[in-house]
Amino acid sequence: MLLRVPDQSWGVVMRHIASRSLIIVCLLMLTACDGAGTGQDKTVAVADTEPEPAEECTLVVGWDPWEPYQYQDLGGELRGLDVELIRGITSRIGCHTRFLASDWASLLEMLKKGEVDMLPGATRTEGRAEFAMFSDPYRDETFVLFVRAGEKGRFKADNVAKLLAQGFRIGVVSEYLYGEEITSLQDSAEYENLFISVPISELNFSNLINFEADGFLEDPFVAAAVIRKKGLAEEVVAHPIAIKTGEVRLMFAKASVEQSLVDAINVALQEQKSDGSYAALLEKYLH
Repeated sequence: MLLRVPDQSWGVVMRHIASRSLIIVCLLMLTACDGAGTGQDKTVAVADTEPEPAEECTLVVGWDPWEPYQYQDLGGELRGLDVELIRGITSRIGCHTRFLASDWASLLEMLKKGEVDMLPGATRTEGRAEFAMFSDPYRDETFVLFVRAGEKGRFKADNVAKLLAQGFRIGVVSEYLYGEEITSLQDSAEYENLFISVPISELNFSNLINFEADGFLEDPFVAAAVIRKKGLAEEVVAHPIAIKTGEVRLMFAKASVEQSLVDAINVALQEQKSDGSYAALLEKYLH
């Protein structure tokens, strides 16, 4: 069933209490209060089906296909480590979630405007901190270079800069952060044309196989999922080069979410780590 959400985020608990009080007053006065506290409708691609929580706290969560962290199964159900983590956390604080699918670059723009309240799998930067708040970290992230099978020895280098110096064309996803070293190389006039940007990660596999790129950077668990799903084990292999990008967090829109909600989510996140439920998620999706 498609769900609809108001333009203004319901992620701030105090606003929900005020809105519910207004409705009660209107009922007592026997006046028509249709539309109080609502705005224009917005259709989302995938939605949870659990009953609405008592306080009507609703968060719009953006996601892009990135198995095993967030993806739709064959039945169309949204699954993944980040999806289950968010559902567990928001359930603990009495919030409902509605998931909106798009590519990462578009989701970032929507977050800036408050059209999306939360994005998973984000790296904190000074630039993003201008329009976003961040949860405590919940995992570390590493990207590995993947190349065509049989070509690991074609470009001999122990870092990306040396590969680029040989004319190596490397696939990346638009607006993904691959660490300071890669960002610096992407901004370099000498090498910027050697980075092949795509909106979603699976297109990097197509570019590699079609010889439109010589390799691409990807989370090893994501790459393993795509290779298994598409039967590419004999065509795409990991190169020894790996890059640690640091801590991954949940990112929240300053335009639609208050710090008090982020604080509550951090408490729920810590509870998940303490009671073993987060470790169970890691075991389920990454082992």
